[in-house]
Amino acid sequence: MREVNSMQALELRKGVWSKTTCAELPRPGPGESLVRVAYAGLCGTDLELSSGYYNFSGIPGHEFVGTVCDGPRAGMRVVADINIGCGSCWFCDSGQHRHCQLRSVIGIKNRSGAFAEYVSVPDQNLLAVPEKLSDELAVYAEPVAAALEVIEQVPEPRPAEVLVIGAGRLGMITGRVLASCGVRVKMLMRNPLRAQHLQNSDIEIVSSFDKGGHSWVVDCSGSKAGFMAALDATMPQGLLVLKSTVVNAGDADLSPIMVKELQVLGSRCGPMAKALSWLEAGHMHAPKAAVFPLGEFNAALQAATDPNYFKVLFRPAAVI
Repeated sequence: MREVNSMQALELRKGVWSKTTCAELPRPGPGESLVRVAYAGLCGTDLELSSGYYNFSGIPGHEFVGTVCDGPRAGMRVVADINIGCGSCWFCDSGQHRHCQLRSVIGIKNRSGAFAEYVSVPDQNLLAVPEKLSDELAVYAEPVAAALEVIEQVPEPRPAEVLVIGAGRLGMITGRVLASCGVRVKMLMRNPLRAQHLQNSDIEIVSSFDKGGHSWVVDCSGSKAGFMAALDATMPQGLLVLKSTVVNAGDADLSPIMVKELQVLGSRCGPMAKALSWLEAGHMHAPKAAVFPLGEFNAALQAATDPNYFKVLFRPAAVI
C-alpha cells in the first residue's frame, strides 16, 4: 500500500510558476488509474496558460508518457487522450467527447496535469504504448495526434501541396505528418537554426511565400503575425487550417476570409491510437530535447525559447 500522500509538482498560479514538494497525491476515483509520469513535454499551450489562457490555476502539463501504478493495468506504459467528457451528453454519446460542454482537459481545464510525479487519468482515456516505442518518442503522441487531425479533417483528394506557417514544435511535427501522407510540404522558416530538426525529411524550407499563391495553408504559429501571413498566403477559395490558438488576435483584419471566399477549418486534438501507430512505424526519430527535473523549471522555460532544442521535457523524480 502506498504510504506517501504528497508529491513534487510544478504549479502555475496567476501566471507565476513554482515548484512544490507537497502537492497532494492524486486519489483516483472509480474507473481511474494513478500514472507515474516518466516524461512530460512543455508546449506552447502551457506557455499560453501562464499568460491567462483558460484562467488556469494548478498543475499544468498534458503531453506525457508514464506507467500505471496500481490495479489491473499496473506496469502498463501509457499515454492519454487529454479530453475527458461528461459521458452522458450528445457529444459524448456520439463519440465527440472533445467537444463536450462539460469536459475537463488534463493540465489545461479543470483537471490537474502531468508536470508532477503522478497524474490520475480515467481508464478509458489511457492508451498502451507499443513495446518497441521508447518513452522518449511516445511522449510526442499528443502533438502527433493533433497533427494527424488535419489529415482526418481534410478529405481526399487533398491539394498536392501545402504551406505550413509556424516552424515551432507543432509546426514541424505537422509538416512531418503531412509529408508522410504524400503531400508536398513547404515550411515557412525564418530562423535557420530550426532547420536542423528537419534533417532527413521531405520538407522544403522556404523563407518567403507567394502572396495568394497557395491553395492549402496550415497555420501553426499561434501568433497574430503568423495568422495574418497565413491569410495573405492563401489563394482565393483556398483552404486555411488553423492548427494553433491565437489568443490575442487584437485588431486583426478578417476581411480576406470573406473577400477571398476562404474555407477556414479549425483543428485541435486528434486520434491518439493512430499517433502511436505513426510513431511506431518510424516516421519520426526522437528529436533533440532538453530534459530537466521539475526543480529546474526556470532553466526549462528559458530552453523553450532556444531553437537549438526541438522540445523541452520534464522528467519528474517519482517517489516510490
